[in-house]
Amino acid sequence: MNQCQLPINLLIADDHQLITDGLTKVLNEEEGIGEIITARNGKEAVDKAMTHDIDCIIMDINMPVLNGLEATKLIKKDKPHVKVIVVSMQCDASVVNKMLKAGADAFINKDTGTEELLKAIEKVMKGEKYISPEIATNLFTHLTDRNVNTPLHDKHLTGREIEIIRCIADGLTNAEIAAKLFISNVTVETHRKNILAKLQIKNTALLVMYAIEHKLL
Repeated sequence: MNQCQLPINLLIADDHQLITDGLTKVLNEEEGIGEIITARNGKEAVDKAMTHDIDCIIMDINMPVLNGLEATKLIKKDKPHVKVIVVSMQCDASVVNKMLKAGADAFINKDTGTEELLKAIEKVMKGEKYISPEIATNLFTHLTDRNVNTPLHDKHLTGREIEIIRCIADGLTNAEIAAKLFISNVTVETHRKNILAKLQIKNTALLVMYAIEHKLL
């Protein structure tokens, strides 16, 4: 959990007690993890997110009373700083897209290991987005099959901006992009802001989807 604000208080929202118990046990052993509370449905997740000092939520999608999609929307509306990591077996492109648009900061497969979950937590707590590589591949296939061909030149992207987009899609931090392209961190941040403004995209996850859709990767 390097470079993250510690400790990180977590909320695990899943209607299967084996999942919540298992994740709680594993994450309690990790350095940098603070309080861990659980919720058995989306409504309970919203209620606890509003009444507890939560930094990050590990969110399932299919839950009773209120599903993960609606719960994410409600939480992000009132507490946009709270990070949401979706952990689900539902990894269809349309589902991933809906969750990202609802405000989710990361999306990983429920079959993933602890290492990837910890990576996702670290990324989102540093203000970054994260999508599992296999899910990104599914998105690529879905968007390619749609055969969307908006000309890139209509967006006036420069060669350097396309390089930056590719680096962001690879999950590189601003510092890593700066080192790779031999430019300053400030320059990278300026390019990032300009790219989002040009494309009228609000976050990095949607930028990655744009890159896949327009075959930049």
